[in-house]
Amino acid sequence: MDISKLENFFRYDLIKWLHELQRSIVKDFFSWHGAIEVVLVPLIFLIGRLFHKRITPKIEASIKNKLPKIVRESLFIKTFLKQIGLIFTVLLFKMSVFIMVSQHYKPGLLVVAGSLTAAWVIIKIASSLVMNQFWARVISTTAWVMAALNVFGLLGKTVAFLDTVGFVYNDKNLSILVIFKGIILLLALIQVATFSNKIAQEKIVKSHSLSPSLQVLLSKASKVGLMTLAVYLGLKGIGVDFTGLTIFSGAVGVGVGFGLQKVISNLVCGVILLLERSIKPGDIIEVGNARGKIKSLNARFIAMETFDKKEYLIPNDSLITGQVINWTYGDNSVRLRIPFGVAYSTDLREAMKASEEAALTVSGVLMTPAPVCRMTGYGASSVDFELRIWIDSPEKGTGRVKSDTMLAIWDSFKEKGIEFPFPQQDIYIKNLPPMVEES
Repeated sequence: MDISKLENFFRYDLIKWLHELQRSIVKDFFSWHGAIEVVLVPLIFLIGRLFHKRITPKIEASIKNKLPKIVRESLFIKTFLKQIGLIFTVLLFKMSVFIMVSQHYKPGLLVVAGSLTAAWVIIKIASSLVMNQFWARVISTTAWVMAALNVFGLLGKTVAFLDTVGFVYNDKNLSILVIFKGIILLLALIQVATFSNKIAQEKIVKSHSLSPSLQVLLSKASKVGLMTLAVYLGLKGIGVDFTGLTIFSGAVGVGVGFGLQKVISNLVCGVILLLERSIKPGDIIEVGNARGKIKSLNARFIAMETFDKKEYLIPNDSLITGQVINWTYGDNSVRLRIPFGVAYSTDLREAMKASEEAALTVSGVLMTPAPVCRMTGYGASSVDFELRIWIDSPEKGTGRVKSDTMLAIWDSFKEKGIEFPFPQQDIYIKNLPPMVEES
């Protein structure tokens, strides 16, 4: 850091500018023309505000049916409509300056106010193209401050001052100005990377040749790769040398590896799941006692929503090392087993045929493969059977189909007089104790 330049800035340049500003205020504003300017500035802003309230709604109504909805609702158009009043205000400032110059008077306050207002309008409209609202506000505020410094003639001196304040890294002078330029470059590169990633993801999603798992993998790889490249180029832009960080990053990497072992394991398992395509968004899986539909595949976990709208966040390594039932891995068709029993006095073959025919009347049961009834055993109070049916939409739930099928069997058996047994016990008393007569 050059201390002499820093002292000169505060001791001479800044004090000189303050004296010039003081003389300008005394000369320009303590006069009839200066008083007129002081009155005109708030009046012009008031007229611009009234113009905005009256004219902007009419402009919005006129473009409502002329522009496509996606253009009409874009942030750029909305920001432009909000600045119509200030645009008119800038025009009023320009007209006022022109009139006063024609009267052989050079206005100062009107020029400053008009220039700052024009800079604000241009910056606000331009910053609407930035996707992130926080960074849009930061960029617009910073740009307006720079415009203000330029209007007052301080931009060059401020830039020179910022270039003297900093530190030396790896034989390179990293001043505040250099760091500031690097941040601007980094933000610009991140915006370009975000926009490019959005286009890439749209292309990936629309590609019918890619599986859902591969789409997720490519989307995440695109986002990480573009953001990493943006950060690398941004840091390179301010002169950061990465070769000096090799040893340090290696030591930090070992420490982080031990501390984040579980996290890294989940990240690696997530990549394996995407590459193997063993599960994908939309699959119906069963993990432990939970069964539901996969909503999304994330870096560390998957989000599974059960049929009662509960969401489970399951770590990726649990899916790799544990047992997972994927109901829709190879085919969406799923077989359901419905056990039931009939009385021993029933015509068993008729009961089997009736249950199969009843299942075919249920919405959601496939005709091919057809329902099949199998006898499974002789129970204590019934002859036991198992009806096996196939459905092709397990993501809509299996409980409804199973319930409807059991009701259909109930109705069919009632109609045909087939009895559903229930546990009964008969008590036989072989020997009764002799009756004792009461005297």
